[in-house]
Amino acid sequence: MSFASLIAHSKRYGSDPSYVLLGGGNTSYKEGNILYVKASGHALGTIDESGFVKMDLRKLENIWGKQYSNDDEQREDEVLKDMMDCRLEGETARPSVEALLHALLPFPYVIHLHPAMVNGLTCAQEGEKAVARLFPEALWIELVKPGFILADIVRSRMADQKKETGTVSSLIFLQNHGIFAGGQSLEEIESLYNSLMGKISSQLVRKPDFSSLEADSSRVESVKKELGGLTKEPVLFSWNKEFAHYLQDENHFQAVASSFTPDHIVYAGFKPLWVEEGQDVVSAFKQYEAEHGVSPKIVCIQNLGVFSLGEKPMPLFLDTVSIAVYTESFGGPRFMDDAMIDFIRNWEVEKYRSSVASK
Repeated sequence: MSFASLIAHSKRYGSDPSYVLLGGGNTSYKEGNILYVKASGHALGTIDESGFVKMDLRKLENIWGKQYSNDDEQREDEVLKDMMDCRLEGETARPSVEALLHALLPFPYVIHLHPAMVNGLTCAQEGEKAVARLFPEALWIELVKPGFILADIVRSRMADQKKETGTVSSLIFLQNHGIFAGGQSLEEIESLYNSLMGKISSQLVRKPDFSSLEADSSRVESVKKELGGLTKEPVLFSWNKEFAHYLQDENHFQAVASSFTPDHIVYAGFKPLWVEEGQDVVSAFKQYEAEHGVSPKIVCIQNLGVFSLGEKPMPLFLDTVSIAVYTESFGGPRFMDDAMIDFIRNWEVEKYRSSVASK
C-alpha cells in the first residue's frame, strides 16, 4: 500500500457519482510523521499527486494545545493559518478544511465521501436512530459547524468511545454531510463501504427513478431564452419521473426546497427557485435576487422541469432529489437549519471552494 494506491482509489471513488460529485469528499494517507491529504477544491475523480498536500502530523497535533477565538470568522482564520504552517517545506496547496479530522483518525487510510444513499440517513429525521440500529459501532455526529469545531467534537467523541470500549470506530456518520471511513488498508475501507451501502439499500422502501419524460419543448425553449438573458452560463434542462413527482405542486416541492449538505450550497446554491405554473419566470428570478442577494442556480418550474444555470448545479440537484427519496425510508427529509446554511454561505472556506469550483 502507498500514496500511489491512495491516488488510484481516490480517482475510482471520485469517478462514481453514487459516492461523490465534483469537488466533494476527501482522502488521506499517513506514512510516518507525514499526512498526505487532499487539497481544497480538487476533484477526486481527476486527482493526481499535485492534488494532495503533505503535512506534519506532529505540528497538526500541537494545534490542540492552542486557544482560539470564540468568533467564528476569526477562529477559522486562526486555525487556517496554523494548518498552513503545518505543511511540509515546499508545499503550496491549501489543505482540505477537514485535514485536522483526517489527522485525528487512528488509521493509515481515511476515505471521506458523500454517497446519496448514506445521506439518505444523515439527512433524515430518523437518521440517528437508523444508524444506531444498523451500525451500532459507528459514531454519529450531530449537525455542527464544519472545520475546527467539527474536528474538536469528533476528537472528544473518539476519546469517550475509546474509554468506554477500548476501540475507536472506523465509521463516522456526519449529520447533513456524509461519512468518514478509516482502515488499515484501502481494501478494508472498500469492504466497509460495500457492506454499509448494501445494508442501507436493504432498508429502502424505494429508490430514485430518473427515467426521462417528454417535456413541452416550445415552453422549454421559451424559458431557456428568458433565463439565457439573465445569465452568462449555459442553461440546461431536465425532466424525469422524480422531478415530475416533486414539481407537481409546492407541497411536494418542499422535500427538495433547501440544502441537505454544504456541497449543495457550493455547487447548486443554497435553495432552488420555485416558479408556479403560469408565473412569470423573469419576475420570479429577479425577486429571488432581490431577496437573497444572489442569483438562483437551479430554477424549478411547476409541471415543466428543472433548469440549471451552468453545468455543475444540475448533478447536485439530482443528488438533492436522490437524498429526498432515500430519506423516505428513514422518517423523511431534514435539511440543514437556517443558521448553518447562513454560516456555510458566508464561510471563507466555502467561498474559496466556490471560487475554485467556478473555474
